[in-house]
Amino acid sequence: MKLAIATAAAVLAATSASAIELGIGGLTAGATTTAEYNVDAENMSLTVEPEVGYAFAGMDFTASTEISVYDDEFVLGDTMPTLDFKAARQIWDNLELYGEIGYDFETEERTDLTVGASFEF
Repeated sequence: MKLAIATAAAVLAATSASAIELGIGGLTAGATTTAEYNVDAENMSLTVEPEVGYAFAGMDFTASTEISVYDDEFVLGDTMPTLDFKAARQIWDNLELYGEIGYDFETEERTDLTVGASFEF
């Protein structure tokens, strides 16, 4: 029985992501679904993060939101989401400059504006 529970938890812990080109110069749409089971807290959750993107003149613009569907019970629609916006520019293969901001529909306020650089090595 424990093996069946562990196997089910491993399958549910998988994350799937997909994106498609919409055929309109640089416009994309996709979603990431994450199902997790926290063994220590005995908590199961499921989130969906839809995202639309647009690439123009070397810049990538995205808008996304994380929607909670299940958190030990069905919670879809219990809280309003936050819509996140990001603009990023790849400078080199390993350097990206970006700016992020969001709007929280629950509090009806914008989130902090963040600018930064990401370097991978």
